[in-house]
Amino acid sequence: MFKKKNKSSKVYEFWYLFLLIIGICIGSGIYVKNKELIDQTKSPWIATVLWLAIGMVCVISIVVFMEIAKSTEKEGNGTVSNWCKLFINRKFASFVSILYTTIYMPAYQSIFVSLTIAYFFVFTGITPDPGALLSIYIIVGILLFVLFAFVNIYAANISRKMQFVAIFIKFIPLIIAFFAGFIIAIIGSNPTGNGMCMAQGTDLMFMNFLGGMGAILFSFDGYIFTANTQKSAKHKEVVPIAIISGLVFITLFYVLMALSLFLGGNGSVKAVLMQIFSGFSQHPSARAKKAASTVVYIILFLICILNINMFTHFGTSNLLSDHNIKLMYLKEGKNGFKKSALTQAAISSTFYVVLILIGALTKHGNWNGIGTDPFLSGDIYIEYLTAPMFYIGIMSSVCVILIFIVLSILMIAAMINRKTGKVKVSKVKFFWQSAIISTTLFMFFTICGLLVFLAPQLLDERDMNWVTNGGMMFTIIFIVTLAATFIVWLIQERMFIKRPFKNGFEGEIDKAMKVNNWMAAKEDQELKELENESKTKMKSA
Repeated sequence: MFKKKNKSSKVYEFWYLFLLIIGICIGSGIYVKNKELIDQTKSPWIATVLWLAIGMVCVISIVVFMEIAKSTEKEGNGTVSNWCKLFINRKFASFVSILYTTIYMPAYQSIFVSLTIAYFFVFTGITPDPGALLSIYIIVGILLFVLFAFVNIYAANISRKMQFVAIFIKFIPLIIAFFAGFIIAIIGSNPTGNGMCMAQGTDLMFMNFLGGMGAILFSFDGYIFTANTQKSAKHKEVVPIAIISGLVFITLFYVLMALSLFLGGNGSVKAVLMQIFSGFSQHPSARAKKAASTVVYIILFLICILNINMFTHFGTSNLLSDHNIKLMYLKEGKNGFKKSALTQAAISSTFYVVLILIGALTKHGNWNGIGTDPFLSGDIYIEYLTAPMFYIGIMSSVCVILIFIVLSILMIAAMINRKTGKVKVSKVKFFWQSAIISTTLFMFFTICGLLVFLAPQLLDERDMNWVTNGGMMFTIIFIVTLAATFIVWLIQERMFIKRPFKNGFEGEIDKAMKVNNWMAAKEDQELKELENESKTKMKSA
């Protein structure tokens, strides 16, 4: 009986983690980035190849992380920061931890907070004036940060279940659009008439491949977060298997979904849904266009608000995990999930408000600050509503680049460890092949993405002005981000000297500390169900 129950628990935990990684990675990326890809690469074929190529590299890299994860299989936290501590050194790991806590998590929370507000305005049709728009972004944004911090503290089980509800919200329209795209291609009712054809006058050039790197990296960026479930998982060996299985599924789904959207429209979910609402007519009515637009933006609104919940949880868990393994400084006292959640909320909301103010008060694109004309239409209308979050979008791009650099350095350290044996880990088959391929290609993708952000004129020769095309601002933010992280790291190192940890930096503050509130909530729920089951059996007896 015990063995049967144990086997069942493994299967249950595998599916839990499998669905979790799918819920993390498949979200706004396919809704927003697929259309962006066609604009950047000028070819549906290049865009589809990029989905497949980068997805498969992420899958291959998991083989390397399966060996890295062996270092924390029996004890310790399965986070990127802790792995950096083990395979590189504590000081570099503390720098990575600060990067995650003060830049990366705030940037991702901020982009979903701001998009939630923007998409609400789009699907409701409300157009506030610039001053009101700025006020709403700040007030509602701060409220969302606080709200989801409290949800994760006091209603962890609800927070966890929300992410599984999010899977259905994301997938139902995608599945409909998936089949519809192929149907449209078969019956020949694609209004663009382009399908998988190249843009006129565009050749298969290296620069076209270069252009799509940033969007694709953003869509796969969250896959490594599930590693932090390892500490709280009952069957730790299931975690890497669930992650690699989830990534294979995600890659295949992205590729097939991209093919469907390109064959059935212009690459966007909105275009395919518009065809459905118009009865597969090549000339959709204004009503069909409005219905498709409303459905897509409501879905995007729901996805973004649920992603705030997800990144609030990951940000809090990451901060608490890194404090527990003595990489992050927090004041003495009981540093539980509550304190970490409120600390992360304070950091993220401050980060958000600063970037919103800069975005709203400065000129960029069609935005002229508070004096901008709000009565716009089409894409310019959406650009108006999202203008205050302009620099948050740039910061999220900066974070994608920085984190993939960190992952590449970590994989290089794992290869060095194979020679030195510094960290005792069980060897995984095909490690060397996977490590060499994934590290080389990760570095290549990262450099390509960085070049595109630093010099947008490489893709669009029509806008060679580095000041106005966004290249200069990205460069400034990239440098300032690194400088700010380094300064905070220096301050923290000073605090470690003034108030050192007991027994130095080795080990954990508390081995029993539950750093993942979702997993803890799941365990509590299972315990209650077992107790209720036992009581029912006793009453029956």
